[in-house]
Amino acid sequence: MQQIVPGRAVLGVVLSGVCGVLIAGPSEAQAYVSAGCDAANKGRLNASVTAGRGTVREVRLDEGETLTLTITTKGKAALSVHSEGDAARVLHSGRSISVVFVAPRTASYGFHIDADDDAGASLGARCTSITGVANERALLERRKAFLAGRDPDRIRIDRPAGDPKPLEAPGAASANGEIPKEVTASVSVSELLSAMNPGGKKDPGILDFWFEGRYMNYDTGSFQTRESDGNFSVMYFGSKYMVGPDIMLGALAQFDQTGEALGTENKASASGWMAGPYVSVRFGPGIIFDGRAAWGTTQNLPHGIAVDTASADRSLLRGTIRGTRQYGGWDVTPKVGLSYVEDTPVRSSSGVPEGSHAAVGTGRLDVVPELKRRFDINSETYIEPRIAAGGFLSFDEMSALNPGTSVVPDLQWKAEAGVAVGKKDGVNWQATGGVETGAATATDTWSGRLQLNMPLGK
Repeated sequence: MQQIVPGRAVLGVVLSGVCGVLIAGPSEAQAYVSAGCDAANKGRLNASVTAGRGTVREVRLDEGETLTLTITTKGKAALSVHSEGDAARVLHSGRSISVVFVAPRTASYGFHIDADDDAGASLGARCTSITGVANERALLERRKAFLAGRDPDRIRIDRPAGDPKPLEAPGAASANGEIPKEVTASVSVSELLSAMNPGGKKDPGILDFWFEGRYMNYDTGSFQTRESDGNFSVMYFGSKYMVGPDIMLGALAQFDQTGEALGTENKASASGWMAGPYVSVRFGPGIIFDGRAAWGTTQNLPHGIAVDTASADRSLLRGTIRGTRQYGGWDVTPKVGLSYVEDTPVRSSSGVPEGSHAAVGTGRLDVVPELKRRFDINSETYIEPRIAAGGFLSFDEMSALNPGTSVVPDLQWKAEAGVAVGKKDGVNWQATGGVETGAATATDTWSGRLQLNMPLGK
């Protein structure tokens, strides 16, 4: 999919046998004026032409409204646009394609499709309002925040068996929204073999393969009286290799998807994948470093539309160091984490980004100490309260962390409290609630989770 922003260089040269200027063709060429974005979504910009013919459709757009124009042909076709006071320019000339057009100003725009002499062509259109574009960009920011917010538990060398950590959801729900709901699954090959053979070997050995997946439903708070729910899901497939008792290396691939219903008719989704190495090292008693790097691509797949860019290269860097000490029976765990996710629009053959923006990043520097203590109710059952409070810096570029830069990261605060009740080395329940302050123009985020952990084979 290509994206065209008027005012930039026009694509290519019209191919032989294809008309690329806005001139009425034979008898089929009749302009049709729509009432705007809503009319375009009802199909009034759609058109079909036979071989060697052309036709015009016209629509009035407000500045910032986005049209996705889909050309379907078995041969070649040309699509041109003109607006009041401007000359016609070619948006596409060639095979079937989808082109994104962003209105640079409020005006009437005429779209002319011409089919070559070998095959007919059709034009389909989908329009996104200014509000819809803003909502889709907010979806993409939430998605990057989910990815930057945490990593799979399986990459931690000190991960407790059967105790997956709940998903942190920065920016997922406002104070007026619903509490996020999450389902988590985690299993490894060694655990499956152990469950199938209870009396066999329990040690997974130096090499193991694992899967971890999560699905979360949340409310965006964007619409007070209409449907405004979202969902985020991610699957991890990984391997781990124990270099020694204190060093774990591995590789993983992840596949994620985010979707939101912003009102009854405005739905959008985005998906992507990444792969790369990870490392978890124990430097001493209770001192752990977890690091990960990943690269991949992301696709924005709203219903017929794609703001900013249809595809982008994605990279992720994340590192966390934490230390655990006991004081008066309490485990105190200071933690410092840095994460950064960046999307870079895919470049065309000419080297110019297909999207209207350069690389866009989302990063966090978290400093969050945690306290918890386990109290034994009896020989088999325990209760474990936990509290964590601290702050984080959010930024768009890594250069914002440079003390000499004029860009100041946003300082925000977060707190979380919870309790776990369960059987030792068995099933347990976790209930957690928390709050995270928003940026200068955003509301606070309240979250809550109720989670059942059930170790395989118990």
